[in-house]
Amino acid sequence: MQYFFYGIAGVFLVFQALYTIIPLFCSKVKKLNPDLAEKSISVLVPAYNEELTIRNCIDAMAGLHYSNYEIMIINDGSKDGTLSALHELLELESDYRKPDHKLSYKTIRGFYRSNRYHNIYVIDKLNGGKADSLNAGIDYAASDIVITLDADSMLETNSLKYVNQYFHNSDIIALGGTVKIVQGAERKKNGAIVEKFRGKGLIKSQIINYTHGFYVRKLTQSFFNSIVVISGAFGAFYKDVLVQVNGFRSTVGEDIDITLKIHEYIKANRLKKKLVYAPEAVCYTECPENLPNFYKQRIRWQKAFVDCVLIYWSRLSQKFSVSVSLFFAIDGFMLGTLSAFTTLVYLGQALISGGNIIQAIIFLLISVLLNAAQIIISLYLCRKYGSTYTFADYLRMFLFSQVELLTYRNLLVYINIAGTFKYFDNDEGWGFVERKGVATISQNIAVGSN
Repeated sequence: MQYFFYGIAGVFLVFQALYTIIPLFCSKVKKLNPDLAEKSISVLVPAYNEELTIRNCIDAMAGLHYSNYEIMIINDGSKDGTLSALHELLELESDYRKPDHKLSYKTIRGFYRSNRYHNIYVIDKLNGGKADSLNAGIDYAASDIVITLDADSMLETNSLKYVNQYFHNSDIIALGGTVKIVQGAERKKNGAIVEKFRGKGLIKSQIINYTHGFYVRKLTQSFFNSIVVISGAFGAFYKDVLVQVNGFRSTVGEDIDITLKIHEYIKANRLKKKLVYAPEAVCYTECPENLPNFYKQRIRWQKAFVDCVLIYWSRLSQKFSVSVSLFFAIDGFMLGTLSAFTTLVYLGQALISGGNIIQAIIFLLISVLLNAAQIIISLYLCRKYGSTYTFADYLRMFLFSQVELLTYRNLLVYINIAGTFKYFDNDEGWGFVERKGVATISQNIAVGSN
């Protein structure tokens, strides 16, 4: 066990070094090119019981700085007043569009167009889950590029412009944008969005987690063309590629699954294509505000990862690139899941036997120092890519991150273990997390973000 732990510790240090060096030296802000032609974009918004949040999403969509796009909200048999809210907000009328009939999904009950916003459509269908809803949206989409967006997500005004600019690079086949926490943002009187480090400790922890996860981890993985998951909260794909891989699979984690399917498609067809992270393309999402909902969300994420480990593990060496295989198998599984078990066993053994305490303390100190360095880098990149936190906020974020390392971060270790066991409960579906509709800055995003 001791040598196994040393092996994991060594691999951990290698990956942490990459996550420290690559973002610092290999990140570059892309400026918008106003002369680029606008590619057609369909924004797909699957909605299940989103009565409280759908208004914010629609308000943000209405003010996007882009013209060649459509929005398709897919009501997946909601049991609350989602469809009624859509009728009220959008002034829907029955419409018709012929689907491609290239993907399978549950029966469509109605297709509507908004009288208030000419480019917003609603698909009403029988309940089939998020993946099923996305497949319906893809089949009805009229554009070359498809964006998947959660119903509680709100795009910044220039987000589609950045997506369009990235897709003008012929090497790019899919991308993920930056997801920020809406509870950490507010509007000033001039309409500009200002981010503030505020709220409950759990919200602050998620702000830190998202900042580090996107500006450090996603940037590094993008550099090696090894992004393992394009977030379901904000991802963009070529429609024909989604059709080629047979759309989204009905699973607890459709976003990681579709990402791996595209990587597999690239290798099978010997394409020189990339899945990238676009830090300039931003959306805001509402995060869980209490431990029960946070627990449900993260358990679902871990179950999704375990599901894909079981499905794709045997094919990693033959059907995926070396970089994807390494980041998925080593960084994702070995360091993200397996280490949660082995670390507890090792520490327990050390405490009981009294040995290896010095080594454990040294490793802990190194981990703390690397984490501190990465947090500093993530905050630097956060500022570099246009965030508006004050210097005092950045200082508070750093100090909180050090406390969070020994508090909320330990909760994630427990969730990784619990989620791994709970995967075998075979509990699928949307994994609904209660939302309060607190996202009140949508109109700011529509008018004030650059």
